[in-house]
Amino acid sequence: MMMPEKRSWLKFSIAFIAFVLSVLSVTGYALWLLRMDAIHSNFRIATLLVQSFENLITQSLDATTLAAGNRVPSDDSTLDVDHIEAGFLRILRSSPHLRSLSLLDASHRIIVSSNPANVGLTVATGSYFPNVNADQQVLRIGLPWVGRDFSQGRVSTSKTLVDDVSTFIPVVQPLETQGSHMTLLVALNPDYFQGIILQQLDIDVGTVEVLRLDAIPLLATAPTMMAGDHPNDEIAKLRLDEHEFGQFEYDAAPGHGQQTLSAFQVSRLYPFVVVVHLWRDVALQRWMNELKTIAVVVLPILIALCVLAVAFYRRQLLLKAQQAESERLQRVNAACVFSNTREGIIITDANGTIMDVNDAFTHITGYHRDEVVGRNPNMLSSGCHDRAFYDVMWRDLKETGHWDGEIWNHHKNGDVIAEKLTISAVPDSKGHVQQYVAVFSDITDIKNYQNELEHIARYDALTHLPNRLMLSDRLCQAMMHALRREQWLGVVFIDLDRFKFINDTYGHDAGDQVLVTVSTRMRQVLRDGDTLARNGGDEFVAVLVDLADASDALPLLDRLLVAAAEPIEFGSFFLQVSASIGISFYGDEQSKTTETLMREADMAMYQAKLAGKNQYRIFDPCDYSH
Repeated sequence: MMMPEKRSWLKFSIAFIAFVLSVLSVTGYALWLLRMDAIHSNFRIATLLVQSFENLITQSLDATTLAAGNRVPSDDSTLDVDHIEAGFLRILRSSPHLRSLSLLDASHRIIVSSNPANVGLTVATGSYFPNVNADQQVLRIGLPWVGRDFSQGRVSTSKTLVDDVSTFIPVVQPLETQGSHMTLLVALNPDYFQGIILQQLDIDVGTVEVLRLDAIPLLATAPTMMAGDHPNDEIAKLRLDEHEFGQFEYDAAPGHGQQTLSAFQVSRLYPFVVVVHLWRDVALQRWMNELKTIAVVVLPILIALCVLAVAFYRRQLLLKAQQAESERLQRVNAACVFSNTREGIIITDANGTIMDVNDAFTHITGYHRDEVVGRNPNMLSSGCHDRAFYDVMWRDLKETGHWDGEIWNHHKNGDVIAEKLTISAVPDSKGHVQQYVAVFSDITDIKNYQNELEHIARYDALTHLPNRLMLSDRLCQAMMHALRREQWLGVVFIDLDRFKFINDTYGHDAGDQVLVTVSTRMRQVLRDGDTLARNGGDEFVAVLVDLADASDALPLLDRLLVAAAEPIEFGSFFLQVSASIGISFYGDEQSKTTETLMREADMAMYQAKLAGKNQYRIFDPCDYSH
């Protein structure tokens, strides 16, 4: 028979091993959860970035094709080469994302270009993607070219490093013309997009690729990316023709451990995809630090428990003393975690009175421990949430013992801060709540970044006026509002006179100051409900609402002319421009669309320029009936 001492030792060994394995399992599971949370968080960041970059490139292409297409008449029998070239140059000056704008005839020969050196060159577009019939009005993208423009460039190959030389991306868009086939040829400047992308995503954190839908690379922030006719096989496996968005893990350098957390977004309008890669090692750096912290806490506890267990078997008399030492070590380690964690922690009693806070709470809110102990956490309320918000919070806490979400509180200095908050109820053995523990982190920077991305997408960077995208939304809403209330609406097209002269004579800084000053003055003379947007270059569009009839708009047009003509101080000079204004009304003819109103206002503005500038013209269909 087995001796009692051996049986006791065996039972103890089995129980102890099971305990150690349980601790390691729980710790490993907790670390796994933290790791998955870090991965998911970086996937969300990659998603926000890829949507932002896709939106930037799509809007740039859309604005370019629209503006350049408007410069080419639909009837090629009236083709004015000088006029089109001047229009192209005008677009180019306000579009840093472009290298050149050109017009191809049916034989793919350049007949008009913003760069005269391009005229006469033949550009083969047969390999451009997607490969569609010539009569289809589809934007197509070619392989990147090496060089500054078509006149001194050549198609890149798979041996060409994008980072080594200047490149541009050719894009073609067939135009609707009568009598012959003409195509708009655009040379995109990838350096512009790379600059904006690198401002938002440092290369040490991640990289960005832009590819055609056939996985041919167009541009990237990675210095080792190959451009030209070598497709990215890993991206091609994503089946971009079936999925517009996705997330995946990517091995950027097989065998070298350069793995990324990646997200892709296919353009909603054009045949390209944007892929954002965040370096996995960088994304998991914070998790690695937490892993080291937990290891520092867990390993000493396990070692201490081993010592206590062996001592328990050998010396029964020292059991209580060793148990007390173990409890003391546990309290020290718990206090260390409480004090050193980066998340703020609040502990309250069952009535919500603050019992304790940690150092991170002071760092985030600005309040010291002695300023908040004994008070209610509602002292942090920012006033951004109504009573219903807190009612739902307390209902969830009482029903489930848990609540998590985002909340806006205020800092001691008065600033409003956004927090990711989790509140848990701590019950006793009978289920009665004894304490509440709230853990929160400061996410104000993330919220501000999201707002900044929204602002970039909908407002002009120079004048901070609504851009074309937001103008379209405002105009649609104003038309529905006018229809319901049986009122008139005016669309005003404004073009600054002599702006090109000032820009060429005094430089772009002077031109920028003129645009900012004039837009500010014109916005001040409009009413609160009206909208002033920048249409591009020196063109502005105003939407006048709540008009009883067309005559209500005339005083506003006079004020716009006066505001545009006021002198502008620039250094030791006084600069002065005027405005040519055209207006189209939406009232009796309710069949008009937003495009019709904009086109009519543009035509009326052109009549104002022909009549001598610094005046306005009201669109009259009779002027264009002959």
